[in-house]
Amino acid sequence: MFSLDDQARGLEAAREQVAALFQSINAPHVVVPGRRAGPAQAFIACLRGTHGFSVGVYLWLSETKECAVYTTPATAQTPEEYRALQTEALGFVESMGFMMDNLNFRSLSPEHQAELLQSVPVWRGGRAATGSTPAVAPTSQGASGPGTGAALARLFSSF
Repeated sequence: MFSLDDQARGLEAAREQVAALFQSINAPHVVVPGRRAGPAQAFIACLRGTHGFSVGVYLWLSETKECAVYTTPATAQTPEEYRALQTEALGFVESMGFMMDNLNFRSLSPEHQAELLQSVPVWRGGRAATGSTPAVAPTSQGASGPGTGAALARLFSSF
């Protein structure tokens, strides 16, 4: 259900929209299509919007300083659907060898939440703590066109 979005390079979302954030506690060697194989760190971002919850997977390839963003068009409308989507994302990254840790984002103070969002590569260069509208961070300056980050844009279009 999760598919690679070759155009997406990150996320921009308001701190208040982050429902949950997971981070890998290990860095297994992974192969991502179109990128050099190597150690990676995984993140799962669960975001709340006006039309439900969306979940995205972000892999940070540390040796090449590249990322891989996996998205799904599915959104969750009920708590049961949200848990199922979150479980699917966890299963997806665990199948690649990642061991995930729930960062308990919602239980942190707003200051710690903002610090955390600025420290993870998912939002580097984004405006996670400023209250901006979620969007796809473009691959390079001026590169945002109609096809840039289409899958991720669909995922977060309801925000």
